Amino acid sequence: MPTCKILFFLLLVLCTSSGKCDELYQQVGGEVSMNCGVLHPNSDVEWKLNDIRIITIRGKSGSKMKGSSHVKDKVKINDGTLKVPDLQKADSGVYTCVQTGKQHTLHVVSVFAKPGPVLVQSSNAELHCDITGKPNAEVQWLNPANDQTNYKKQVIELTSVTSNDQGQWTCVVKDDLKFSLTLTVVGLLTKAVEVPEGGKIVLPCSLSQSVSQPVVGGKWTADQLPDSFPTLVKSDSKGLHWKGENSTKVTFTSGQLSTNYDVTLINAERSDEGDYVCTVKFEGGAVLTAKTNLTVVAKPSGGQEVTKVRGKKPAGVGTWTKEMFGLQLWVWIAIGVSSVVLIGLVVVIVLVQRRNKRIKKRVKNRRSMRQPLTAKDYCQCNRAKTEFEVLGQQDRPLPVPRKQRNLRTHPAGQNHSIDKSKEQDY
Repeated sequence: MPTCKILFFLLLVLCTSSGKCDELYQQVGGEVSMNCGVLHPNSDVEWKLNDIRIITIRGKSGSKMKGSSHVKDKVKINDGTLKVPDLQKADSGVYTCVQTGKQHTLHVVSVFAKPGPVLVQSSNAELHCDITGKPNAEVQWLNPANDQTNYKKQVIELTSVTSNDQGQWTCVVKDDLKFSLTLTVVGLLTKAVEVPEGGKIVLPCSLSQSVSQPVVGGKWTADQLPDSFPTLVKSDSKGLHWKGENSTKVTFTSGQLSTNYDVTLINAERSDEGDYVCTVKFEGGAVLTAKTNLTVVAKPSGGQEVTKVRGKKPAGVGTWTKEMFGLQLWVWIAIGVSSVVLIGLVVVIVLVQRRNKRIKKRVKNRRSMRQPLTAKDYCQCNRAKTEFEVLGQQDRPLPVPRKQRNLRTHPAGQNHSIDKSKEQDY
């Protein structure tokens, strides 16, 4: 690595002294483009970084041959223009187009804060504007109000930062090129609270967001309750946690902590009124304190306990207001009831559809089993029709003699005398 740095500086000096170099500045993570100059048609193109081949493109065939430079896999080349994306500090150096001899000196600029961009109020910080290849070059810093500061170095120190230091800091390098970073300064959040006699209340103490400096300790203190609070400690096995035991006055979580350092005061009495101080210690020596004032009021006439904290609605007003997984109990019950009703409707719909399908199938089977109606000959109807047709075709029969008619009408032995007289007349 030292050999590479020495080579880079030598090339930089040679390039600058000859006047054939273009100096380029780009921030870490950015992209830079470098032109090879005027090339002959169908000529080869070869690029080098610090005299190490990056890539070669044959002009006639268009074939590419990668070299041994560490940027060979991410560069892009088009019509002699070399593009290097996702710049890192190691990408700084002298880029040379072999065919034209044109050179570009790239300085990768890195702007950052130590221990990080999110700082604890009253802590110290360092702002860096590192220019690879120019460690001693002067820069100009602009503060969040965009005013020029007296800082000319690439590394500046901020002591006991406040909310005034929060915002965008800008490092101005050669040719008015600007590179920025944003600082966030946070403190402990707390507020005055109120609790009825005999009730419980959360004493609030928290950070608005995670900070760069890790928390290494802390505690709660109150003159009226000198020995009732746990201490905040950090260990390799449990991380940041409260150390102590729940008492008759104070309870707390036993889990790992991050940005919330609340404790709960129970069995509140008038003697518990006063100031409570939350102290949090950070790595590097920064210490934050937050004071909250507790007021104990007379218990409501209904005997109902009321707890106020951070603008939330009073707790303990009923079982329905209890929270489970971020939602109140009545919401879960409503979701459960609606889910059961929905499932029941789906089951009923499925059963009705299956029943209708069975009925349709049964009706279809019955229709398929019926014999088609055919014309049938009925003897009576046919006989009457036949006799009618025969009688219509035959001649009318001769009249029967009266004697024969009488014999048909009167049986033998009856009215015999009358028949004889009629016969004589006949």
